[in-house]
Parts: sequence; C-alpha cells; structure tokens
Amino acid sequence: MFNLIRYEFIKLFQKRKLIIFLLFLCIINVGVFAYVQNLNTNIPPSAYHQLQNDLQQINNNERYTFIKNQYETYHAYLIIEELMNLRLHEKDNQYMIDSILTDYPNIEEKYGKRYQENHTPYYTSDLESEVSFFKEVLQEFQLLNDYPAYIRDIQEKAETISQISIFQTSDSLEQKNIQKTAQDYQSLINTPIVYESEKGIFTALSFPATSFFIMLSMMVLVSSLILEEKEKKLFSIIKITPQGQYPTMIAKCFVMFVVIGIITSLMIFGQFIYASIIYGLGDLSRSVQSLSHYYQCPFAIDVQQFIGLFILIKWLAASLIGLIMLLIATLSKNKVLAVIMSFAVIMIEYILYLFIPSLDSLYLLKYFNIIAILQTDAFFQIYRNVYLFGNLMSLQMFILVGLLCLLMFFVLINILVYHYKRNMALEMIEFPHFFYPKHVSLSLFFQECYKIFSIQKVFILCILCIGIQCYQYQHISIYVDNEERTYQQYMQKLSGALTKEKEQWILDVQKHYQDLNQQLADISNKRQAGLITQIQANMMQTQIEEQLRGEQVFQKVLEQFHDIQVHPQKQFVYPTAYQQYFIETHWTFMPILLCCLFVIIGLCQVTTYEYQNQMNQITQMTSKGNHNLLRIKCYLAIMIGILFLLIVSLPPLFLIHKTYGFSSLFAPAFSLADLSIFPSWISVGMLCLINFLLKIEAIIVIVIGMVSIGVKVRNHLLTLFISLCIFLLPLLFAYGGYHFLDSLSLYPLFFSGQFVSTYDGLLQILFSFVGYSVFALFGLRYLYKNYQRSEEFHLRYPIKKVEIIDKIKSSK
Repeated sequence: MFNLIRYEFIKLFQKRKLIIFLLFLCIINVGVFAYVQNLNTNIPPSAYHQLQNDLQQINNNERYTFIKNQYETYHAYLIIEELMNLRLHEKDNQYMIDSILTDYPNIEEKYGKRYQENHTPYYTSDLESEVSFFKEVLQEFQLLNDYPAYIRDIQEKAETISQISIFQTSDSLEQKNIQKTAQDYQSLINTPIVYESEKGIFTALSFPATSFFIMLSMMVLVSSLILEEKEKKLFSIIKITPQGQYPTMIAKCFVMFVVIGIITSLMIFGQFIYASIIYGLGDLSRSVQSLSHYYQCPFAIDVQQFIGLFILIKWLAASLIGLIMLLIATLSKNKVLAVIMSFAVIMIEYILYLFIPSLDSLYLLKYFNIIAILQTDAFFQIYRNVYLFGNLMSLQMFILVGLLCLLMFFVLINILVYHYKRNMALEMIEFPHFFYPKHVSLSLFFQECYKIFSIQKVFILCILCIGIQCYQYQHISIYVDNEERTYQQYMQKLSGALTKEKEQWILDVQKHYQDLNQQLADISNKRQAGLITQIQANMMQTQIEEQLRGEQVFQKVLEQFHDIQVHPQKQFVYPTAYQQYFIETHWTFMPILLCCLFVIIGLCQVTTYEYQNQMNQITQMTSKGNHNLLRIKCYLAIMIGILFLLIVSLPPLFLIHKTYGFSSLFAPAFSLADLSIFPSWISVGMLCLINFLLKIEAIIVIVIGMVSIGVKVRNHLLTLFISLCIFLLPLLFAYGGYHFLDSLSLYPLFFSGQFVSTYDGLLQILFSFVGYSVFALFGLRYLYKNYQRSEEFHLRYPIKKVEIIDKIKSSK
C-alpha cells in the first residue's frame, strides 16, 4: 500500500504542468487578495496598521474608551463641516440646519473651537473616511465590551428557567436549548478580552475567492487522477493487477487529501502573510472571543488555535468536494459530462446556501452545505444548537462530526464504485448536427480567434477580469469634503475662458470676503474700546467666521484668476479629476498590474501552442502559414491586450468622472499647474489621449516581446516566466516603493502623468517611447526572420507539400 501511495505521488509530481498550474493558482489567489485590499482608497490598509501600533501604547482597559472618544470627536467634526456646507446657501437649507442642530444641540459649542484649531484626519485622507474607519472599529470594540454581559445574560437566563421549570415540561426543547447554551459557554465566563484591530485576521479568513480557487484546483487535480487515466484506457490494465482494485482507489484518495491540504494551506498562509504586512495580525495568543466577528464561538481557544481549526475544516470541506468530484469522474463516460455534473452539484449547493433564510426550518441545508463549510468562517460567526435524535448539539460540533462521517462515507462509496465499475474508458459524446456550424469559416483570423479564446481559454481570463472589476467597484464611492465641494462649485461656474462677467463675479466675491474681514477687525476694535461685551463679540465673530469658511478655497480660484490675467490664453480648469486619474497613481497602479498579468498569462501561448503541438511543421509549409499567419497572431494579440487595458481602465475612469467630472478637455494644457511647461496649442484632451496611446504602446511592447520570446524558446511556461520577469517584475518593485528600475521599465509609458510636470520627465517619457519602439521593431524583425522553419529543419525533415497533404487526407 505504501509503495502504491508513493508511486501515485511520483506520478503526480512528474506532471510539471499540473504542479506549476496549482502553484500558479496559489499565487493568483494571493495576487487577487492583494489587489482587492488595495483598491479601497477611502480607508487605506495603512490606517489599520497604524492603529494597531497605536493601540499597543495604550492600556488594554483604556482602548475602548480611546476609540469611542476618537469616533465622537471626528463625527462631531464631520457634522460641523456639514453645517458649514449647508450655510453657504442658508436660506435654502434652513430646515436641514435646524434638524441637525436639534439632533446635536451643543455640538458647535463643544467641538467648534477644537475643529478650528485642528480637524485634520490622522489615519485617512478625509473626515468622512476617518469617521467610517472609527465607526467600524468602534462597532467591533462595542461587541467585545459587551461580551461579559452577553455571557452573564446566558447564565442568568438558564438559572431563571431552572427556577421556574415547574411551569414547563421537563422535556421542553426551549429549556434544553437554554441549558445547553449555558453549558457550552460555562468555560468562557472569565475569558480575557483583548482590544485589537482584527482587520488582518478577518479579511484573510473570509476572502471568498479562495474557495473558488480551491474548487478550481480540485477539478484539475481530479481530472489528473481519474479522467486522464480513463482517457488513456489505463484502468483496464490497472484493475487486473493484484493492487489494482481497492488499494488503487485508497491511494488516489489519500494523495488527493494530501495535495488539497497543501494547496489550502498555501493559499491561507499566503493571505495571512500579506495581511500581516499591510494590516497587522495583533497578538495571536489572545482568545478567539477577542475577534468580534467570532465572539459567539463556543470553544475556549486562542486565535492561533482557531486559525488551525479553520484551516483543518476548510481542508476537510475541500476534501469532501474532491471526493464528490472523484465519484462523478469515476461514473462519467465523458469529460464534458463530468465537468457539467460537478458544476451542477456546486451550483445547487450554492443556491441552497444563498436563498435559505438563517431562521428557516431548512436552515441545516444552508449551514450543513459544502459551500458554507468551504467558506468556513460563516458558521463560526453564529451560535446555534441542532436537535438530533433527542439530543442537542452545537452547530459547529454537528458540522465537524457530520463532515468526518461524510468523508468516510464518500471514501467508501468511491472505493466500491471503482471496484464494481466495469467500463472505465471515456467515450465521445455525439452531439446533434445543429450543435455544429453548417459552414466552418476558413478565415485565418476567425480560426486564430477560436484557438486563442476557446482552446487557450482567454475568454475565461476576460470574464475573470471583468468579475474582479465589478466585485471591487460596485460599492466604492469617493468622498468629497466640504472644501473640495465648494471648489468644485466655483470651478463649474467659472469653467472656460475668462469673460467680463466672470471677472466681475470674482471681484464681487473678493470684495465680499474683504468686507467680512473688515467687520471682524471692527468687532475686535469695539470690544477693546468697551462698546460691546465679550459675549456679544463672540456671537458676532462666530456668525462672520461661518461666512468666511470658503475664503481659503476662494484663494485657489483667485490664484488661477491672477494667472489668467498674466497669461490670457489660459482658462479656468477644475484639476482634481486629471490629478486623480492621470497624474497620481493610486487609482491606476493596481489595475495596470492586473492588466499586465492577464495579458501575459493569456497570450503566452500565441506562438508556442503550434510549437508544442508540432503543428508549425504543417502550417509553415502553406502559402499563408508564415508571415501572413504571424501578422494575424500579432494583430489579434494586440487587440486582446487593448481589450484588457480597457476593462481595467474604464471603471475607475467612470467613477472619477462621476465624482469630479473631466471638464474643459479643449482648454490649453498649461492652464493646469502640473502641465504648465506645455505650449498653448496643446489641449488637456490631447494630453489625455497621448497618455492612453502611451499605455497602448506599452501593451504592444509586451505583446511583441512575449511573441518574440515564444518564437525563441518555443515553450509557453518558459515564455510566461521570462515575460513576467521582464515586464511585470519591475512594475511590482515600483509598487513596493523601489523605483530603481523605472527608467528601464514600462513605468514611464504606463504612468506618464507622473513625468509631465518637468522637462526631465518629458525626456524620460521620450527615452522610453523611442527605446521601446526600437525594441518592438527589432522584435518584429526577429519574428519575421525566425518564424519560418530553419534550413536545419528542411534538411532533417525533407517532406514535400504533397506528402503533407496526403498525410492529412489519410488521417481524415
């Protein structure tokens, strides 16, 4: 038996493509996890990490009070800012102002002075994000603060029920439920609670994409264990050997358990490593009840033990799904049928998990469900007892015991089915003729499209890329603070060239603020002269200061006005949208990395596919099989690369346009301070177009470089590795803050907005543009020279075209 298991491992690990694919899934899982964590620009991960460090300096008993005070303070600042914004149009907003002051009557007296002194957010970039951040942490800490009362309430309720049990039957289910709950929580009465941020642990445990990647890896693994051997008709030989019946299936199940455990552990530990870097994990020796999302967990364990239990259950759940897929693969006579049945089982379980309410009588179908168990964190967030054969059992214990029983049951079923199954060969499914097109297109372009999108599965990457973008941007919004909103209103009114009406309006507003400042000076003089009391002076100053809130914002408008007076060709342009999307990188860096990754993964087989299947020996002997076919491959690969670029670029572009608006596209570019070095005939829209064209050139460089590498090495895995190192690795260094390779990488082409404010930056863009254009031209030259078969090939394989055609006809 041990030798059989060893041989199964050897056979599995000899499949290099399978091992590389499984490891690649683990890397992709961590990459998607990192991508999702970094796209929320409202509350950056650094906020949680900084809070974690700050809490270490505060006594544990004082941390809840600290967070509560911080939340109340910044919430008050946000309300004061909202009042200031409403008072810009006080007559129209008087009802809302009165309503806010009714809800918070003394807020300006209590926090107004502190707001004027300093209201800058500490952890985030704006007040709304700061309030959201502290609200999230306060909700977690509030549950932890109430935990001792929660435990006492459970024990008191059990004690009360026992005292009035004369009014109930001794076998009352409600009484048993309360007593069972009190018994489970008895050991947690004196559990110490540690107040720390749980963002890192919770995000690592609850990331839903991990379950998807685990199921995908199981499908591939089961296909390798069963379907490939059925396709090669090896079971007809294996099953007649002495160890070919029960021991063979036991060995395959054992190998599947071990490999799934390794994959699950790699994915989870990868997420924890990244979460510890950006969020921090805190003290892993604290009780699991110190995690507010899992405070109802009835087990007296620490966080470290809880993570181990979590991984164990996820591993067992993944193994159960693997056994179900293994059974389907053993019973199926066709690969397609096996995949469809596996998807059907998963979808049925997912629908049950999604649509059955938690309090429904069928709740067991929701929680004792392979999707819920694979997600694992869902049933640790609740406490519930299950009535089974006259006894009560906690939901967590019921799932653990039931999972082990199902595992043993399906192992036994797999062994018996494999033993009694006679025909273990795969058969072809004969589809009706209407499944096939009547006239197959002979166009090389459509043939290449079919090969790339269908055979090489690029369409899956397109769907995955769209899914990631939709998942990330469906709930993201951009907070616009009071000053930015006021500035936006000013610029919307003034947008465009300076006119006499605009000039007069600016002068009127300037005079208005000058008059208000003069009134403040008069009030101060009257107070010093004793003409008014201090209380009267404070009331009058407060009213005037409320009207002066927009003065600092108006100074930015005034600066543009004076600049336009000096340079009449300039126009008023609202710059925030252009700064956010084209000049800064926090909205575009991760999407560009995602685009490059998908382009490299999806197109690394454009040329290597024929080499590895040796189809180049046939295609390159035809009249259109050399340069014509190569041109089509390159054009199609470039189009797919641009498609990925559009998929990742458009969602943040639309979001920023919706929030700020890309106004004044035809205004001279030097109207913006960051673009002041450009001549007047270059518009803002032209620079935006150039920015996008430079990104397209970068995509073209990646495609041509990767195709050239594929022609050189003729192996798609080696092409993938070299392309990742050349094109993606320098960008990853730049994302991590190491910019020593920027001048040699595609960074200036992808993020040209960071270089346009100086002449040196423009030279860097020009250097990258010219350098990579030359690189692309040399790549094309190499392709056209080396894509044809070499003379050595002609000498070794002197086959005439007629012979090739005869071979094709004979094979048909």
